[in-house]
Amino acid sequence: HVHTMGEAAAQPAFPALRGLLLLTALTRAVAVATSTQASVVSRATWRPSVLAVSPHEAATLLGGAGRARAIWEQLRQGVDPFDEDALPKTPRARARLLSSLSPPAAETIAQSDSSCGTRKLLLRLEDGLSVECVVIPSPNGLFSTVCVSSQVGCMRGCAFCATGAMGLTRSLTTHEILEQLFAALVACKRNGMPPIRNIVFMGMGEPLDNLDSVKSALEVMQDPFGFALSKKHLCVSTVGPSPQSIRALTSVGARLAWSVHAAEDSLRKLLVPTTAHSMAELRDAFAQVLAERNDRGLMVEIALIDGVNDGLADAEALHALLRPLPGKTRVNLIPYNVNEGLGAVGRQFKPSSSSSVSRFQKYLIERELICTVRETRGDGESAACGQLAVSVRAP
Repeated sequence: HVHTMGEAAAQPAFPALRGLLLLTALTRAVAVATSTQASVVSRATWRPSVLAVSPHEAATLLGGAGRARAIWEQLRQGVDPFDEDALPKTPRARARLLSSLSPPAAETIAQSDSSCGTRKLLLRLEDGLSVECVVIPSPNGLFSTVCVSSQVGCMRGCAFCATGAMGLTRSLTTHEILEQLFAALVACKRNGMPPIRNIVFMGMGEPLDNLDSVKSALEVMQDPFGFALSKKHLCVSTVGPSPQSIRALTSVGARLAWSVHAAEDSLRKLLVPTTAHSMAELRDAFAQVLAERNDRGLMVEIALIDGVNDGLADAEALHALLRPLPGKTRVNLIPYNVNEGLGAVGRQFKPSSSSSVSRFQKYLIERELICTVRETRGDGESAACGQLAVSVRAP
């Protein structure tokens, strides 16, 4: 029997081959059916984290504003609403919660303390990646500040920063930012630390490279039915990647801080290699934002490095750069914190001497700039400014 080409293609000549093709088709069909069934089950059982929905959305899911307020009251106190003792007492309310939402997803897998009371938390995210945040009690013991991260790693590559040496893995979602605050609330509750009053976006990552999530997190932080924090106690710190990204800060509900580190363009490029605009262009963008927001002023941060950016010429250049800014500019001098594992440039850095820091501060104060020196806290546990980096990654 002679087959045409079409017949040969449609009906294999050998029974064994025909059987193999049939088995392959059946295997694929079963796999598709199993995958589809698993997908349906997954969609049916998946529930968002309690911190992935706004207080208003929680009220809709839970069938009333009263229950949502009760849940958020627990969250503000550092209590997981899904703990057995915290669950609603009535079966109906309990079932509604358990079927609608899931517990905070980030897990605190390590904590470390410094002698000054600062506590660093290492959180494992749902995908196995890790991120750090830091709880810093005030010297007078009245309140705590939480330094939160906006990304896993950072693409800005600051030469003195451990996070920059990591590179960028990914940005955090809104609820991953909020879960850092919740983890900090839990740590404060369990360890007798002062209540949390301030939140600063000065951890891992560049907030302007993840602005949508940062803005959404700030909204929940300020929501009177959310974390109920004051706008004046929230601060977003940025290197100012571009004038365009800086101008997007006009609508951000927080105080603003600019990580300058050097006023002179070539030196700034050395310290922040991704700098693509002149410092004057970035300054002018901040001036526009401050005017539109009617802010009282901008905080400017300088990590002082011995023999690099701590001379009087550097102070003079900084004063000239900041002079056109509206409002009261406050300069915060940060003695450089030594980091291991930096690049060739960063490995050479040393902290400025106390005399150099004092001289720099004196120069600015004499020219009517508010200038403070940040107390170094958490450096013993690699929890200080520029030291956050994670070694625990997804498997």
